[in-house]
Amino acid sequence: MIYSLNGILLEKTPDSAVIECGGVGYGFSCSANTLSSLPGTGDKAFVYTVLSVRENGVDLFGFSSQKEREAFRLLCSISGVGPKVALSVLSTYDPDRVSLLIASGDAKAITACPGVGPRLAQRIVNELKEKILQLDIEGIGEVVTAVDNGSASSEAIAALISLGFSHSEAATAVAGLAPELSTEDMIASALRSLASRN
Repeated sequence: MIYSLNGILLEKTPDSAVIECGGVGYGFSCSANTLSSLPGTGDKAFVYTVLSVRENGVDLFGFSSQKEREAFRLLCSISGVGPKVALSVLSTYDPDRVSLLIASGDAKAITACPGVGPRLAQRIVNELKEKILQLDIEGIGEVVTAVDNGSASSEAIAALISLGFSHSEAATAVAGLAPELSTEDMIASALRSLASRN
């Protein structure tokens, strides 16, 4: 297995790059986020990698962080999500944002990624909601609890969505609030939190 590449960046294209290590150039596909983090050609570069061996070929994928690599692996574990779709998701959102979208059940936002329709987005949310906790994103556990809690938290999230906030924005705003608050108090606190972010 090729764990990482550390060498000189030889080339960058819109969806791939080449790093020379020990006289050998390794080409790999990557997300737009990883591509933007790479230095200019001729400079020293480092990426984590995933090697995919299939019946009709061998592909190498590069990532700017271990968190992005782990998100890629989780996405590819879902039936119907291949490397191309996983890179599309990670090109649209960074790994922390992907995790929050999944944890909050925001399948609609995931459909903004090229190649991801509503059914596939819902499958990503359903199958990864529990697994996404592995990525150790700050506050992710609270978001999952707020969404799964069938009481005031869920009602507050629904109210915020009806006010025009996305599912993930609403769930994140409600996540840190005390569970004993009333629905009205949760909505008021979440609105103050959302207003202070803008």
